[in-house]
Amino acid sequence: MREAPTKLSRWRTETGMTLQEVADLTGASMAMLNRLERGERQAGPAMKVRIARGLRVRVADLFEVEEFDEDAGQG
Repeated sequence: MREAPTKLSRWRTETGMTLQEVADLTGASMAMLNRLERGERQAGPAMKVRIARGLRVRVADLFEVEEFDEDAGQG
């Protein structure tokens, strides 16, 4: 059974970019990007930011982002 495409994979397909182009813009390896797209690896926060900045989009445009309460723990 084939996995559903990730947000990164859908975004790249919709923009017509190749893995090589994304790798060149982000500094991430093609192998890493391929694993992320297939859901075999999860990007850490720093990698998500690096990829999003390289592509000039929001992190949430490419990855699932967990919601958090900015006020939690304050008080």
